[in-house]
Amino acid sequence: MTATDRFVRRRWHARLQRLRPYLLGAAAVLLVAVGTWVVLETSALGARTVDVRGVSTVAPAVVRAEAGVVEGTPLARLDLDAIEEQVATIAQVESVDVRRQWPRTVVVEVVERTPVARLGGSDEVRLIDAEGVVYPPAGKPPRRLPEVVLASGSGPRAAALGEVADAVGAMDADLARRVRVVKVTSRDGITLELRDGADVAWGSAEQAELKAEVLAALLQRKASAYDVSVPERPTIRP
Repeated sequence: MTATDRFVRRRWHARLQRLRPYLLGAAAVLLVAVGTWVVLETSALGARTVDVRGVSTVAPAVVRAEAGVVEGTPLARLDLDAIEEQVATIAQVESVDVRRQWPRTVVVEVVERTPVARLGGSDEVRLIDAEGVVYPPAGKPPRRLPEVVLASGSGPRAAALGEVADAVGAMDADLARRVRVVKVTSRDGITLELRDGADVAWGSAEQAELKAEVLAALLQRKASAYDVSVPERPTIRP
């Protein structure tokens, strides 16, 4: 190697050393650009599976259909809020959480409504949850739910159902199964008809938990009527 060759080599080496930070920066930018393109624009990290969890009465296929996730759509581009809003339109769904599970899965976690009673006065079954929401069953409705009857003059339907939900929701499962009918005649006029034929004056939904405790204790004595409308001073009629 001649002196000229060595000089040229050293010169190129020096140039490369000066350019090295720029070359490394360009390579990093290129890698980020390629990675972003793969994540956002290709199906390499696209949705392949919609994993529906938490359902017992609603069919997973119904949830997937409502979610509307198109197979192959990049996970990073999915609008999770929009998917949640869509799934929440299913009548039996109380709440929903949607999240990405890399590399190719969308997880839809559902909490179904829990019925506390069924609405009477119609051939079509309608359930009532603990918030007073009325909805159709997704499958076979639970047995031995109290039937709710709203009398004319019972006030706004939503408020009346909320009162019923508060009352029945305060009962434990054993006590609720003993109630055949919940009648609402006014805001403060809730009465229960038990399966053994006894009547219960419940009153308003206020102090619902205390009323449920008192009634459970009173039912240890056989009677034709019970009054827990003032739970601190309950009465029994033989």
